[in-house]
Amino acid sequence: MMESPFNILRTLHDEHFATMALLEKLETTLSGARTAPANDDPDMNRLLGDLEAILDEEISHHYAFEEQHLFPLFAEFGDMGITQMLKGEHEIIRPLARELSERARTGRKDGFNPESWEIFREKGLELVEREVFHIQKEEMGFLPALDQMIDEETDQTLSMAYQDIKNAS
Repeated sequence: MMESPFNILRTLHDEHFATMALLEKLETTLSGARTAPANDDPDMNRLLGDLEAILDEEISHHYAFEEQHLFPLFAEFGDMGITQMLKGEHEIIRPLARELSERARTGRKDGFNPESWEIFREKGLELVEREVFHIQKEEMGFLPALDQMIDEETDQTLSMAYQDIKNAS
């Protein structure tokens, strides 16, 4: 994304960047680990904890903020296509992310057996593919378009609204 003077767009971009970094690490780990990791693997447990935190953040705050505040703003400018597409992707990714977060939590607590690891790998790789593609769309189309739609006052209002959503949970 281009450099934006608006705090809310930089915040969303930074969250996308952090999510992409974690998804890349997850993809590398899942692609290379055909067998379940040891229950006491500190690197895996750290990755699972990070994954759980990021997915919970994406589901509860980031998506909700976009749907409640940014998509309606887009609609005011008459561009419903991109928001309908992104919302549709949220509806597909949200349950997948919840399931993967729960599997990460269980894996961290109880470890994985061969079956639970294979399901985690499959769901994890699907999530990586869907979420990376989703973020790329937002970075290349959605955020740059928003940059043209908002002003300083709107930026402040949106930044406060996002902080309220984060604080509410």
